[in-house]
Amino acid sequence: MSEPTPFMYSTGMKKSAHLTYVLALITVALWSTGFVFTRIAVAHVSPIPLSLIRFLFAAIPLLIVGFYKKVGLPKLKDWPLFLLMGFIGFSFYQTLFNFAMLSISAAVSSVVISTVPIMAAFFASLLFKEKLGKVGWLAICIEFFGIAILALWKREVALGKGFILILLAAPCFAAYNLLQRFSTKEYTALQSTIWTLISAALLMIGFIKPSLQEIVDAPWQAVAAIAFLGAVTSALGILMWSTALSMANQISDVTNFMFITPLFTAALEIALIGEYPDGGTIVGGLIILLGVALFNNRHRFNAGLKATVAMDITND
Repeated sequence: MSEPTPFMYSTGMKKSAHLTYVLALITVALWSTGFVFTRIAVAHVSPIPLSLIRFLFAAIPLLIVGFYKKVGLPKLKDWPLFLLMGFIGFSFYQTLFNFAMLSISAAVSSVVISTVPIMAAFFASLLFKEKLGKVGWLAICIEFFGIAILALWKREVALGKGFILILLAAPCFAAYNLLQRFSTKEYTALQSTIWTLISAALLMIGFIKPSLQEIVDAPWQAVAAIAFLGAVTSALGILMWSTALSMANQISDVTNFMFITPLFTAALEIALIGEYPDGGTIVGGLIILLGVALFNNRHRFNAGLKATVAMDITND
């Protein structure tokens, strides 16, 4: 299929694209809080129990909503897909993430996780033949350059255990985004979210006893942080993310917004400690936003670029 031109978009398609972008942006904002609240929670609750309790806080309200909406069970043949998504996108990914947060900052971890769009775009181009065009890849390079400025401005990144763990976690979430493409072909975003999170909780249910004991002994601030991580960051966030992925023409239309994660995370840390943003946050943030704007308008620029090349060839 050829690249669409600006004139090919109907009003309905534009509204759908705008809603997709809004859902993705809100989700990334919610997920940005996860970096900070995980740091709070992991100081009092071990990484594995933290993952399980977080999934339970996410699964319970979703089950209630699912019961009210009369969401049925998945087909038997699709359970392996949901179990795989629950493992790679939640149980394994979240546990790696929690262990990493024991020794690295929220800012550094958010920068590493922001490499997910690049991984997702690369594998989507191989598996689904999704094309970003020259402008799309240029935008990704600009965004990553902005992230590098934001991360390295007056900061030192040590290649320790936490950094390695978060590097291993990033491709797991990229793979989850690709698997979501398969699940939302037959199931709604709500169904996919419910059964993926329940699968993640079931895979870790063997840790329920020590997990409950740690929650009982933990201070209320840690419990509140985990409840927020489960009900809001995971349940609500993944539901909106799944909806955005199911509506998007390409996976990268949604995952690209993850480049904004370090900007949101830095702003949240600044808000919590009352400091003004440094030059790296301002410069890096502006470059990231420029890249996102360029990426979201790549179809128009790619079409214009092709038209210019074709005109030059004709004139020659």
